[in-house]
Amino acid sequence: MLGKREPQRTIFESQCWPHRVPQDSFYARMSALNDALFRDEDQASMYCEDNGRPSVPPSLMSGIILLQFYDGVSDEEAIERLNFDLRWKIALNLPLDFGPPHPSSLSVYRRRLLEHGQERYAFNRLIRVGRAGGFIPDKVTLLVDTTPQRGPGALQDTYTLIRKGIRKVLKAAGYSLPQKRRGLGDMNRMREVLVMVT
Repeated sequence: MLGKREPQRTIFESQCWPHRVPQDSFYARMSALNDALFRDEDQASMYCEDNGRPSVPPSLMSGIILLQFYDGVSDEEAIERLNFDLRWKIALNLPLDFGPPHPSSLSVYRRRLLEHGQERYAFNRLIRVGRAGGFIPDKVTLLVDTTPQRGPGALQDTYTLIRKGIRKVLKAAGYSLPQKRRGLGDMNRMREVLVMVT
């Protein structure tokens, strides 16, 4: 059954208390658009009308998934941030004492989105409402992937990575000393080393 967010505000609303979330941050901007951003009625067709207990409101789940994508966190960490991170509470207009759902509810919700062909709902709504609210410009002239590269692949080519891997194999086999390196010219001995390591 479709669960809906309660429009009634409480004294524990995160926006009612002093906070240091910058007004020009993604979280504060999302908070300003939150009432128009996601509507429970948009996804009513994904839920039974008269049977079962009320779900976690889909408007809340869409917001969580959007923030999860923005911050690049797992389901577990998304729920943890929803519990302890004031930025997330501000972005979703949640009270400070809000008890988040179980992390498995995110995977259930994503499966439901896929079954009903609405997997892009949160992103499409963000673009539509964000453009109407001046949050996102109408015309984007340049798109740059600013996702950071992590690990050895960030700056090194394939051959460098293979060479370093071979060195690690030889070091694990005890061939890090200079006198032992001289014996590596023998291909049969090299095969024995690789067999020992694997």
